[in-house]
Amino acid sequence: MVKRVVERGLHLAGIPGRRIRGRSSGTVILSYHNVVPRGESPVGDRSLHIDQARFGAHLDRLADTHDIVPLGTLVPGTAPSGRPRAAITFDDAYLGTITAGFEELARRGMPATVFVPAGLLGCEGFWWDRLASTSGGLSPSVRDHAMERLGGHQHRVLDHAVAEGRRPEALPDHARPADEPTLLRAVADSDFTLGSHTWHHVNLAGVPLDEALTEMRRGHEWLRTLENRERAVDWLAYPYGHSTPEVEAAAGAVARCAVRVEGGAAEVQGRWVAADHRLPRVNVPAGLTSDGLSLRLAGLR
Repeated sequence: MVKRVVERGLHLAGIPGRRIRGRSSGTVILSYHNVVPRGESPVGDRSLHIDQARFGAHLDRLADTHDIVPLGTLVPGTAPSGRPRAAITFDDAYLGTITAGFEELARRGMPATVFVPAGLLGCEGFWWDRLASTSGGLSPSVRDHAMERLGGHQHRVLDHAVAEGRRPEALPDHARPADEPTLLRAVADSDFTLGSHTWHHVNLAGVPLDEALTEMRRGHEWLRTLENRERAVDWLAYPYGHSTPEVEAAAGAVARCAVRVEGGAAEVQGRWVAADHRLPRVNVPAGLTSDGLSLRLAGLR
């Protein structure tokens, strides 16, 4: 509560807005995951599931300070002019994203890109949501074992959990990845595009390099199969935000650009802060208020 009061006071004082406007020609790539439709409850790893009303408030706040641009139009290394820019992205292709999230974006005429783990479309839910505790979190021991010992691989993690006597939770539709036909219908004739999140959403930094390269290639091959190629962008998002210099070099042979989950602004006053295949994003957790988002975009949080 204290934090939110402070955030509100800073916003009303105009400090974040002035700081953002002072960063003319800055570029941020926002990283969201799922949007929980009105009337539904968040489940799974709660940090990833923002409610629809709060997401709409984020968009309104963002429009006050940034021009919202399609991810595919960004050209790293160039120095744009005018207001700061923002590209909105989602990881994982949750059904909530392409229903409630797309509804809020379309209402405001805003574009966005969804990074798709194509090999998991239509599955019963991601391991991190199905193994989260009832309090909405994932224990560090479960996460560490899944990421480091099992490579973040969906089927290996769930099989190991069952072998250990854990029962993966059933999830409502909005907290599962969309199936392929539903996803493609949602982006047809829209301002929404699809990028690659590899094939099986494995930890590319935790599997052999040849497996990592296969995952990246299969994800991009799926993009090339889309009937409406205008809906595909030649971008990759590293699952879990994890990569290595070797993975990033391999990504250069697959995708035009690749992004992490965190790291802040991608471009500040004409200077792109990283190479094309390790571009940062501004991570937006579900609990972040619109005032908190302003502070984060201003580099104050």
